[in-house]
Amino acid sequence: MNNILRLIYAMLISIGLFSTPALAGSHANPCNPCGMQKHMNPCNPCSMKKHMNPCNPCAMKKHMNPCNPCSMKKHMNPCNPCSMKKHMNPCNPCAMKKHSNPCSMKPNPCSMKNPCSMDEDAANQKTPIRKPAFKNYQEAASLGAKMWKDESLGTSGLACLSCHADHELLNLDRNQNFPHYVKMVGDVVTLDQMINYCMLNPMKGKQFGKNSKELTAMAAYYRAYRMQFMKEQRAK
Repeated sequence: MNNILRLIYAMLISIGLFSTPALAGSHANPCNPCGMQKHMNPCNPCSMKKHMNPCNPCAMKKHMNPCNPCSMKKHMNPCNPCSMKKHMNPCNPCAMKKHSNPCSMKPNPCSMKNPCSMDEDAANQKTPIRKPAFKNYQEAASLGAKMWKDESLGTSGLACLSCHADHELLNLDRNQNFPHYVKMVGDVVTLDQMINYCMLNPMKGKQFGKNSKELTAMAAYYRAYRMQFMKEQRAK
């Protein structure tokens, strides 16, 4: 009887209805990726422990994962612009040392005193064009009146009055203001230039300095002489 049962059991095994204990467990099936024990299957990404699985980017410890920008400590992560120390970060304009910052220079050009805001005493310190100065116009015109008839100003023996007595040869009737063209000179001249031209040519003397009291006095008297002429013309 036992022999008959053994024969039937062998036949059932041969047609695949039953399996032997050696083949019955799924962990022994090499064709099933989950058949092997998890810790022994290198093809299953979930089989190994997280910290041992090289296929899982989150498997490694954070401080050991170079692909995770948040894994390294801030001061050691080259991918994080805020990770480096301020004085070592070339991308941070505030990271430079103060002596490299143009706004940190001493003295600061924006902190200097305004040259236009000098105190009143400094502002009142003026450079005069000559010393001593005339006190008023009348003082200058009076000196000019004396020079107008002074023949010793040049070497020719002539004075201004020699050519311009009674307002002659001044073309005052044209009512021209200087500068204007003067035929005698052949140029457009100012009143000061006209005076010096006469000093150099008809009077054969030396020209007056541009800031001299003599030149100012002659110009002041010319104005008074012209005003006298205009007054006489209005009276006629």
